Amino acid sequence: MLSRLRFLLLLPVATLIACGGASTPPTGTSYTPVGGDYLITVGVGTAGASTFAGNLTVSGSSVSGVFRYSNVAACVSAAQDIAFTGSFQSNVLTLTSASFANSVATLSIKLPLSSNNLNQQIASGTSVITGGTCALASSTLQAQLIPSYSATWTATLTSPSAATASLVVVESTTANADGQYPATGVLTFSVSPCSTATPDSTYTGVVSGASLQLKSALYSNMTVTANNAATPVSISIGGDIGGSNLSSCINTYTGTMTQ
Repeated sequence: MLSRLRFLLLLPVATLIACGGASTPPTGTSYTPVGGDYLITVGVGTAGASTFAGNLTVSGSSVSGVFRYSNVAACVSAAQDIAFTGSFQSNVLTLTSASFANSVATLSIKLPLSSNNLNQQIASGTSVITGGTCALASSTLQAQLIPSYSATWTATLTSPSAATASLVVVESTTANADGQYPATGVLTFSVSPCSTATPDSTYTGVVSGASLQLKSALYSNMTVTANNAATPVSISIGGDIGGSNLSSCINTYTGTMTQ
């Protein structure tokens, strides 16, 4: 029977919650929104701050998307798809949701996206959710275009013994019907003096907003998770890794991963 190696890797990368404001766009100019993966935080700076995670598609002067809503009150299932439609004029994108929990969200986003001091692509605006159990008074929002996770991430580990790891993530450029982006990952791991271990070669999952969730195709306890809206941002890989000649190297490994 194959031995198992359990480890955890942490990847610090740039945080996504804005620190410092973005530059203010000039007035009197018309901008076209950028489609893609978004995390929209409503009620910024309040106890009711919550997030819409999903995608936006731009077609002509129309915009549409599918999002999932997460908030402290759990007024609606975080797995419920919420359709949005909208349009843009001058430097304002207005999005209106379909009804969820008898509530309707209206999001007004000031264009264009601008880079802040952390090189995050963000825009500000206002939000309001009327009616139902998810009602939220008019408040500030922050919209952020989330960069792709597609990359090769590598690590050199030193604790409890020397090891190396490589994680190759490929994220689709097209969202699925749930507003999420399908993704796959391939992980390899080598620890001295054990022979190279090539674990479950295929992880599959999705990116939703800032969150990456991958699972092993072979072992249910093998997972890869990340959330690049956290502080600090990290990628965590955990579970029992299949390999050979690993009996003397079974342990929990920690270290940093970089692109």
